[in-house]
Amino acid sequence: MSSSPSASRAQPGTRQKGSNASPPPLRESAEEAIRHFLETLEGEGCTELYELVQREVEEPLLRAVLEYTQNNQSHAATMLGLNRGTLRKKLRQHGLLDEPAPPQPKRTNRNKRPTTKRSSTHRKR
Repeated sequence: MSSSPSASRAQPGTRQKGSNASPPPLRESAEEAIRHFLETLEGEGCTELYELVQREVEEPLLRAVLEYTQNNQSHAATMLGLNRGTLRKKLRQHGLLDEPAPPQPKRTNRNKRPTTKRSSTHRKR
């Protein structure tokens, strides 16, 4: 009896101790996760799966790339193949952009007196 190659493979995301085994390719991990999700549906219908996967994957992708680039947005944008403005938009959408609070309008301490206009014909002499 021969064992299949997939039977000896480690679980995704885990490394075999004492070996130099690399994790499975991203494609395989994604496919396995999607298959697992579909199995959990147990016959229930599912719509808009494409958008669901994009929403679920985009935020962790952005987090991981930002961590990898030590929060360097220019490097992260290049790595992702995005314009830096597009990256910032996506970071805002996911609440991942640390932006300072918008400046508050300055308050003045001037004592404001109501001004009354006098017409030129009613000037005191």
